[in-house]
Amino acid sequence: MSMPLDDDQIEIIQEFATESRDMIEQLEPAIIELGQNSDPETLNAIFRLFHSMKGSAGFLEFDHMTRVAHAAENLLDLIRNGEIELVPNHVTLLCAACDFAKEALDIVESDYNDDTMVAPADEISEQLHQAIELAKGGDKPQAEDIEESVPAEQPAAPTEQPAAEGDFPQMEITDEMRLSFVQEGNELLQNTEHGLLTWGENPEDTDSIGDIFRNIHSFKGNCGFFGFSQIEKLSHQMENILDRVKSGSKLAIDNPADQLLAALDVLQKAVNNISDGKDDSIENLEHHLNALQTLTAPLLGDFLVEEGVQEEAIFHAVETQKKPVGEILVQQGTASTEQVTTALKKQQDKIKKTKAEIKPVARTKTPAKRQDIRVELGKLDSLINLIGELVIAENMLIHNPDLKGLELENFNKAGQHMSKLVRELQEMAMTIRMIPVSGLFRRMIRLVHDISVKAGKKVELELIGEETEMDKTVIETITDPLVHLLRNSLDHGLEPPDERLAAGKGEKGTVKLSARHEEGEVWVTIEDDGRGLNKEKILEKAISNGLIEGDGSDMTDKQINNLIFAPGFSTAAAITDISGRGVGMDVVKKNLEKIKGKIDVFSTPGQGSKIILRIPLTLAIIDGMIVRVGTSSCIVPTLSMLEAFRPVMDQITITPDGDELAQVRENFLPIIRLHDILGKNPDSHDLSDGILIVLESQETRFCLFIDEILGQQQTVIKGLSDFIGNVPGVSGCTILGDGDVCLILDVGTLVDSAESKKNKYENTQEVI
Repeated sequence: MSMPLDDDQIEIIQEFATESRDMIEQLEPAIIELGQNSDPETLNAIFRLFHSMKGSAGFLEFDHMTRVAHAAENLLDLIRNGEIELVPNHVTLLCAACDFAKEALDIVESDYNDDTMVAPADEISEQLHQAIELAKGGDKPQAEDIEESVPAEQPAAPTEQPAAEGDFPQMEITDEMRLSFVQEGNELLQNTEHGLLTWGENPEDTDSIGDIFRNIHSFKGNCGFFGFSQIEKLSHQMENILDRVKSGSKLAIDNPADQLLAALDVLQKAVNNISDGKDDSIENLEHHLNALQTLTAPLLGDFLVEEGVQEEAIFHAVETQKKPVGEILVQQGTASTEQVTTALKKQQDKIKKTKAEIKPVARTKTPAKRQDIRVELGKLDSLINLIGELVIAENMLIHNPDLKGLELENFNKAGQHMSKLVRELQEMAMTIRMIPVSGLFRRMIRLVHDISVKAGKKVELELIGEETEMDKTVIETITDPLVHLLRNSLDHGLEPPDERLAAGKGEKGTVKLSARHEEGEVWVTIEDDGRGLNKEKILEKAISNGLIEGDGSDMTDKQINNLIFAPGFSTAAAITDISGRGVGMDVVKKNLEKIKGKIDVFSTPGQGSKIILRIPLTLAIIDGMIVRVGTSSCIVPTLSMLEAFRPVMDQITITPDGDELAQVRENFLPIIRLHDILGKNPDSHDLSDGILIVLESQETRFCLFIDEILGQQQTVIKGLSDFIGNVPGVSGCTILGDGDVCLILDVGTLVDSAESKKNKYENTQEVI
């Protein structure tokens, strides 16, 4: 592709790169899984992925990607046919092939070719071929050119044929994969329909046949990858017909566009069924296959055999064909002129009879159900920002101070309707950007495998809640922190097999990676059953680094655990090339703070550690309650509020340290005064004159003392400027209806202060 590319070609290459990366994300976890259980279903899924990648790369003439994928495909084909046995080195080589593909895709996206990948391609291809030879006892693999050498009209080798229904176990098709298949399938079928209609109107125009063929070929490949065998068979039959037209071979009729369009309608109906969650079954499949088969003109060779001509002579004449087959046979003396003439007459008679039997086909057009487009992420960001500004404008309009005290019934109705529409618009915009975390989680399977091999540990990774959805931007932001936390857990948290056995544990450690919705947030948890954090070492290191005063005896477990987020903090005796617990943990925390996230650490010595990443479900708009203390207003997230009440003094307990606790039913909850946080004068310092709001975060409850609750509204979170920086207890700010700036309280940060008060009270009660 040395010639300049047009926009359409560049777009095709970019789509290829995107789809190939998606394939690699599916490949790596499947390869690791294959190394653990040698499941035939997994093996066939990996084979289909490499086969699809090879086909797409070959179509775009990325030769080095094609031959590496082909070499990997050959290895997998021999394994699944039972000719060689799967060994750990094969898993390593297949992972290396994935790494090569990633690197090649980077080059393809920048240069639009893979010419510079010749050396890496040579290396990995040779390693794959050597693995095949070694497994077969030194025999050279003969499968390399099987697929390319098979003529289009001849049956291919059995291993390259589409899998017959029931031949192989079907891999699990997720909703995301099904959606991807339907989206691309609809696009390919629509392009095919357009091409067939154009060709049908002008049978002499054969330029469009190549595009039609490629669309059906890609559709057939997708069907084979997903294991949709019935629509694969029908599309394969269409591909054969188009291939004959493309190569100049005769058909029973000059233009089969109508018959192909009718078959296309059947395919579209099957794709719509898949979109609805049904299977790919086609009613009367054999009838549709036979209808297409009648389009194939009878071969002259069949009639020459009837006239007594040897099959080997006919085959040889076809192989060296540069003129009519009959003429070659006469010149070679392997057939007489009379035999050729008689065979030609029989062929023409058969074609005429076939034409008479083919009836015009009435199309039963089935419209494509889903219409999807790809949108640049930046446009979605701009849309959500505009919706945020719309929410602010709506609040400024409906809560305009100039309207206070006026009886405006019609205006209030219109305002309520507008608020409803703005809320629905905001919720729709948010869902557009939400994607499952399964892609992120499954990328970690390869990471865990590589690190466990390097560290000499046995590890089982459990993925939980892969269907949980998060903002795409958030997923990109937490990818690096998640990788770092997993590295720490594997390298420093989990013990080697002999140490685990000595501690009475199984030699294989367990790491759980989970995601779930909780309290208006998404909680991503990394949990291991390793050593746990060594609190004595953490305190010793913190004291030596001057991070704390005293001996730390008055610190809670949570406070001690949070010391690992100090810059450069590490308790590892030696830093390995994998990680050391604490190295770079401050960077993890800073990345989470960028998206207003929090991180909590829990650990039990000898039993393991749990790290929870708490990420806001939405970064733009929340429901908030406006509260007042003195002349200042703040917003409390509604999701954190449990109840509000005006206390009586009998409910209030004051500890020896002067901390205040409120009795809410059977529980004593610490009280935090909002005016102390803001440095403002309240209407009254007496708790009985104000209001206590019970707030909850991470199963910890406390009371917030305020003067008044002003009302509820949707709130657009605006980040504080870099000049101000991070303010404890504040997550951001917003603009109220009167144009004033109002702070948004961070309940998660306030919990730390509340917990400290509660712990002091409980310790005092124990002493008493």
